[in-house]
Amino acid sequence: MKNLLSLVSIAMLAVVIVLVATMPRRCVQPAAVTGVMGHEGQIEFAHKLLSKGLKAQAAEVFEGYLAHVRIAPLEEAKLLYQLGGIYMEIYKYEKALMMFYKAEMVAPKTDFTDEMNRKIVEALENLGMGAQARYETQARTSLGGAREPEGAVVARIGKRQITDAEIDQALASVPQWMRKRFEEPDRRREFITEYVAREILYSKAKRLGLDSTGEVRRTLEQVKKQIVVDELVRKEIGGKLEKITPEDVKLYFDAHQETLGVEPAQIKIRYARFTGEPGKEEALKKVTAGEGTAVDEWIPAGAPAIPGIGEAKEALAVLFQKEKNQVSDPVKIKDAWYVFLLVDKKEKRQKSFDEAKLSVEYEYRMKKERNIADALFKKALEEEEVEILYAPPKDEHATTQE
Repeated sequence: MKNLLSLVSIAMLAVVIVLVATMPRRCVQPAAVTGVMGHEGQIEFAHKLLSKGLKAQAAEVFEGYLAHVRIAPLEEAKLLYQLGGIYMEIYKYEKALMMFYKAEMVAPKTDFTDEMNRKIVEALENLGMGAQARYETQARTSLGGAREPEGAVVARIGKRQITDAEIDQALASVPQWMRKRFEEPDRRREFITEYVAREILYSKAKRLGLDSTGEVRRTLEQVKKQIVVDELVRKEIGGKLEKITPEDVKLYFDAHQETLGVEPAQIKIRYARFTGEPGKEEALKKVTAGEGTAVDEWIPAGAPAIPGIGEAKEALAVLFQKEKNQVSDPVKIKDAWYVFLLVDKKEKRQKSFDEAKLSVEYEYRMKKERNIADALFKKALEEEEVEILYAPPKDEHATTQE
């Protein structure tokens, strides 16, 4: 009997030893990972979430996968680098840095090391850690920290050099009509000074963390969306906009002469201001003698204001009834009295095609571009399952006609 009990005890002890020895293998894979989805299914699921724009959710799945699965160092580094990129896109720069640094530890040198170095510096800059970003730039020689600046150096902020090429790039975003004025040396110097000041203030704002607030990040995302959509529309328009011929412009002009080819009546005036009855005669003498205040520019019919005076619709309506060299009766505008002399007058006339060609061509092109853009927006709505649920509120004061 004792022998039997000893044998049973030894058997039970052996079972316990086997269970303890195999426990790590039993616990390697959690139920969530070894379930129906499996490892490959997790990766596929994460990429599906990415394709639907659910970046934060995809990152969570990727992290869960890495936490429970052993893969080759290079593959792990690639996935960590991808995770860092996802976190950069959703403005979680702290998480992005953690993933990039992990990837470096797993695989110190890869074919994406240079690009990852740049993203590390970008993340540090976005977190307002300018000094650390500069240190990283110098430490990571593959970033080209010792690279010679492109173009002549026109300003310095500490050790940072600002070159002509950087200024030209900044000017490229300025409207063409404004850009022309910065070709003058003094104006260009003003632009460089303002550019440097903005860069300093931007760095200060980042150090204060103002660039990482939810409101700023949302605004940046909206601006980014608008820029990207505008670029898409521009490319679509460029690919579909047929060459506009002079014949097309002429046909458009002929069909819209009543609006495109008409030059409104215009007047030039001189005026004198007075406050009391005794000043009226003096004001009349001034304007008839060629004195007073001259308005050198032509004022078109329908203009709401007189340069130098302000809004004066009623006074202008009276003046357009006068003939050249006629003097108006005293006119009150706001709190002052004026007398006007009609210096010159041009009647309404029909422009010739040659006179109006440039403006007509511009309007014709804009109209075709709007038509293409409208068609693009309409097609985009038709390609997806879209339902607009908003309904404008009803006007409670509106009456329904029977």
